[in-house]
Amino acid sequence: MEAAKILTQLEKEDFRILSAIELGMKRSKYVKINDIRFYSRYPIEETLYRLKKVHKFDLIIRDSSGHDIAYTLNALAYDLLGLHALVRQNIISQLGPILGKGKESDVYSCIDDNENIYALKIYRMGRRSFKNIKNLRDLIGERSHLSWLYVNRLAAKKEYESLKEVYSLNLNTPKPIGYNRHMIVMEYLRGKELIYYKSIDDPEYIFDHIIDQVRIIFQEAGLVHGDLGEFNIVVDEQGNILIIDWLQSVKSDHPNSRYLLRRDIQNICDYFKNKFHIESNVDDIINSFLVR
Repeated sequence: MEAAKILTQLEKEDFRILSAIELGMKRSKYVKINDIRFYSRYPIEETLYRLKKVHKFDLIIRDSSGHDIAYTLNALAYDLLGLHALVRQNIISQLGPILGKGKESDVYSCIDDNENIYALKIYRMGRRSFKNIKNLRDLIGERSHLSWLYVNRLAAKKEYESLKEVYSLNLNTPKPIGYNRHMIVMEYLRGKELIYYKSIDDPEYIFDHIIDQVRIIFQEAGLVHGDLGEFNIVVDEQGNILIIDWLQSVKSDHPNSRYLLRRDIQNICDYFKNKFHIESNVDDIINSFLVR
């Protein structure tokens, strides 16, 4: 990851300049130099020097089309701010190889000072499509200006809060360790997504385990995944289940929760029927969720 290479070459003053631009981007896409100076609390000479340095690292984009020169962060700069914060908080100390790349996020391995292995999820919404912005409408409201950096930050926060709720149910799922900006750190489950298993020793057990976990999450945490399928269920060699990608989750009292719950269950039932010939009844499963 390019950000990891640059991280050690920047000084705290450089991060302060990047943070000042980030702060200014809450109001506009590009931040004027005087505003950067104001947010950083640096004199103009130091501000210009630091801007020149981070610009050489290709961390900011310059706009000189208007009366005043202004800058905005790019995705690499946002990665650096997130990684820098996680290191300073002693959550991680070293970044490892990439584990997976999806439509909305990348996942890397990482470790802390005690060599505990974690997974680092970095949201990349806006890289390929804009379809999921509607899923954050309740969080972002009707803001006239909204940067993709902020959208990714909201996405990470929402998923992290959902992961904490799921972990509190003692379902043998990885513990969420922390998050900063658009990054989430969680314990690493040595498994793979259900879609990548060509065969399973006891598919009926795995099916029942998944349904049980969805039921407990619905009944105890009041959460519906909203986009459940074979691509976001991780299974390890011991049969532990991890349901991932909670961005589209809704509370059980949400107007669309029953529809989304049925769709989640239908997806799982269809997958296990088509691949492993396991018969099930969606209505019976849904009804069992509603009886306590």
